[in-house]
Amino acid sequence: MPVTPVKSIQSGFSLIEVLCAMALFSVVMLALLGYHRVLQQGFQSQWQFRQLWRLAAEMGEPESPLPTSEWKVSRQQTSAAGCVSITVTITSPVGRTGQLARLHCPQNEKSQE
Repeated sequence: MPVTPVKSIQSGFSLIEVLCAMALFSVVMLALLGYHRVLQQGFQSQWQFRQLWRLAAEMGEPESPLPTSEWKVSRQQTSAAGCVSITVTITSPVGRTGQLARLHCPQNEKSQE
């Protein structure tokens, strides 16, 4: 009886399949990294916006501390009829600007009957 050679079964992927998978993987990863960068910039912008208004509200108080030197603050204070009006214009390090005006009037100590 003659012995017939056994065919070996190849398993795995061809070079073309591997290159196509790597190209698809690269495109998907670049898209995801771009999306992540856009999200991160949005979160950073929102944080700076909140920081701007928080500092403007703090600077609107009669006795407020000065912010760090990176922030530009313009504060105007006027008094009329026993009330103090404070207007604050603040600019963030990246150039966002906000303006806030507050009016502080002392409470009357007379009790109303």
